Amino acid sequence: MVQRGAGGWLAVGLAVAGLAVGARAQARQVATLVAQAEAMGVRTGVEVLDRESGEVLFERRADEAFIPASNQKILTAVAALEGLGADYRFSTGFALADGRLRVAAGGDPNWKTGGEHDPAAIFAEVARQLRRSGVDAIGGIDLATQVFPGPQRPPGWPADQLLNYYCAPTGGLVLDEGCFRARLSSAGGDRARIELLAPPVSLPVEGAVRLTSKSKGATYGLRDAGGHLVASGRFYRKAGARDMVGAVRDPEDLFRRALRRALVAGGVGIGTAAPAGAGAAWSWSCSTPLTDALLPMLVDSSNFHAEQVLRVLGAETQGIGSFPGGLVAVRATLQQLLGTTPANWRVADGSGLSRGNRLTPRLLVSALQAALHRDYGELLLRALPAPGEGSLRHRFRGSVVAGQVRAKTGWIRGASALSGVVGARVFAITMNYDPDRDGLNKKLKRIQERLVEAFVGLRGA
Repeated sequence: MVQRGAGGWLAVGLAVAGLAVGARAQARQVATLVAQAEAMGVRTGVEVLDRESGEVLFERRADEAFIPASNQKILTAVAALEGLGADYRFSTGFALADGRLRVAAGGDPNWKTGGEHDPAAIFAEVARQLRRSGVDAIGGIDLATQVFPGPQRPPGWPADQLLNYYCAPTGGLVLDEGCFRARLSSAGGDRARIELLAPPVSLPVEGAVRLTSKSKGATYGLRDAGGHLVASGRFYRKAGARDMVGAVRDPEDLFRRALRRALVAGGVGIGTAAPAGAGAAWSWSCSTPLTDALLPMLVDSSNFHAEQVLRVLGAETQGIGSFPGGLVAVRATLQQLLGTTPANWRVADGSGLSRGNRLTPRLLVSALQAALHRDYGELLLRALPAPGEGSLRHRFRGSVVAGQVRAKTGWIRGASALSGVVGARVFAITMNYDPDRDGLNKKLKRIQERLVEAFVGLRGA
């Protein structure tokens, strides 16, 4: 209870003065840390808001445009929750038409072998449903993917990296995040054993990974050459099993082959039309929640999930699930949410892998601040990684704010970022520098973490 005597008021006055001095010290610390980064040739933007009032507590280059790297995924997630709704479900439809099985694409990114939405299990259920309807043969499989036209990847992605898992293709019908997964192990003889784990198809392997007794220089590779895998290199004989992941070339072809395989295994023949009247009104659909795509997008920084969600947003709000349709949808949705967006904002993809993206720290913070006050705000907050999770797995170790932070990391050559929430503060840190410089990001990560620690003590006017 506040005492009303002269001494009591003095105590209160001293406490308020102490808070003010502490807040000024924190602001100076933030400014000093920003100056340290810029002294290294790193252009640095910062925006910090009070989460409840929206008051700006610190800003530096807040209206300048930066390459955001994976902080782009924050805007994609906000646009998806705002434009599709937190309860949205991706839907893939199966129906008989003239004795053929038609699959209506929904752009579902969640079908992953061994997970809750295992494609082999889903396809086995399609076979069971057909058999229950009296269908034991179909004339063929037709994939309806017209709503998702155009290239599999945004045009700004690095052309020399498209076979890597982080450049996986997208589309209307994609299994296992657009990737294959295989396990290599020693099996005697002079070749490593290669076991395909996903997707649920049979892919022949050309070439071989030779076994070697020398660990030094033992490198190996496995790539999808279109309908088959090509193996090369050397695998250390005494090494334990190793899993390899790579992007597939034709996700629709693998979807069709996996479905065909499951139907035949389930007793549904292919090549003979269903008897007249059999399953005439048959249809079945499979749906998975948007929330299951947000976690890998934000926690694990999955480029595939970000681009797939962007395309679905375009399909649902613009009628076209192409990359141009998705980019229009993101801009329109955030414009509606925020009322205004900066003229120097550029959207090139949903994931931030493209160097053509440009955004401002103020836009990032404004989008987060607005989203946190929507009915999906707590869902979005929980989808951001905490220290020890995903891309924050090794960040904020021993930090005094480790239990208060949820934030999205971002890095491509020449761009490092960290944005999210710490305590009652919403923040964005964007850093751009010469992409030819190596080894700088480790230092920038430490500065970012010290900035976040200082943000907690910032106070308004």
